[in-house]
Amino acid sequence: MTDAKTTLHALLDAYLRCPAEAARTELEQALRSYQTDWIRARAGDDAPPLPAAAATLAPVPAASAARPAVPKPRFPIASADLEVLKRLADGWPGTTAEVARWAWFENRELVTLAPGPAGPDTSGGGPELLRLTPLGWAALGRLPPD
Repeated sequence: MTDAKTTLHALLDAYLRCPAEAARTELEQALRSYQTDWIRARAGDDAPPLPAAAATLAPVPAASAARPAVPKPRFPIASADLEVLKRLADGWPGTTAEVARWAWFENRELVTLAPGPAGPDTSGGGPELLRLTPLGWAALGRLPPD
C-alpha cells in the first residue's frame, strides 16, 4: 500500500507541477475534522468529552450553553428547497403530496414525517406532514421554537 501511496503522490506532484504536500495535509485535516464532527453528532449523550486542547481553542459562549448548537448541513441546498423549508418553519403544514422533493429532505435529515390529520398514509388516511428537524432549522439559521 505504501508503494501505491507514494506513486499517487509522485503522480500528483508531476501532474500539478507543484508540490501537493500542503494541499494533501489540509485535505487530511479537513477529513479528520469532518469525521470527528459526524461521529460526535451521532454519538449522543454518552460520547466522551472533547480533548482539553480542543476545548481551549474554541471557548463556548455562555448563551449557547443553554441550547446545544446544531451545525449547518455540509451540502448545498437549492434556493427553491430553502423556500420550502422557510415555509415549513413559518408554520405551513406541508405534506408529502404537496412537496415534490420530500424524500430528498428526509434522506438528508432536514425533515421528519408525521402522520397526517386523517391518520397514517398506509391506512388510507392522508399524506404525511413534514416537520423540520434540528438540522433543518440549522439550515435556515434559526432555532426551533420551544
